[in-house]
Amino acid sequence: MIKTILLVENESGILDMIRIRLIKEGFDVLAAENEQHALVTIQKRQPDLVVLDIMLPHVDGLDVLRSIRKNHPVVPVIILSPQGEESDIIVGLELGADDYVVKPFGMSVLVARIKAVLRRYNESPKTPETVTLVTGPVRIDHARVEVFLDGNPIRLTQMEYRLLTALVSANGRVLTRHQLLQQATGEESMSSDRTIDVHLTSLRSKMGDYRNLIETVRGVGYRFRENP
Repeated sequence: MIKTILLVENESGILDMIRIRLIKEGFDVLAAENEQHALVTIQKRQPDLVVLDIMLPHVDGLDVLRSIRKNHPVVPVIILSPQGEESDIIVGLELGADDYVVKPFGMSVLVARIKAVLRRYNESPKTPETVTLVTGPVRIDHARVEVFLDGNPIRLTQMEYRLLTALVSANGRVLTRHQLLQQATGEESMSSDRTIDVHLTSLRSKMGDYRNLIETVRGVGYRFRENP
């Protein structure tokens, strides 16, 4: 089945470049230049994924992301961000973006990220050995795909949910960045070490006072502790 990608991009040159490549890759491609057009297109055409430039000229791209997540919470989103705008990337992930690509980028990288996110959304969920994982104040309900901290639900992106599950399931063992990405995506990832750091920064911020449960082991990776 042909997948439909919505591009929210104001620069015609970049939009045409992405459109041409995605069509060659077998995707159906839609385009929107602003927030209203994007939301209407999502409502009418129900794309399989949105590629969103967060540096739109007349509107904050992060506001567009907020609107997409509010009105269409299950649509996967990849954000495009200028190099050096790490704070915007972190905010974008916190708002629910599934992945990001930094400008300037190679088209092969963008295509690979799109295909990886689509695979994660479309793969058949595996039946976990344990329906509910409980470690310290954290409870992960696999049946409902929900996470609770001290009984309070927190909203995580799919990547954050999988990363937290991998860390908790490791029972205190240190996982390298490569191991974390492999467990979160189920495949060899093209993402850099910096990608996993950004996702975990976003995850930690959502954990508030419990952010220190995810410990950085310098030069090795990360591990989960039961107590702060």
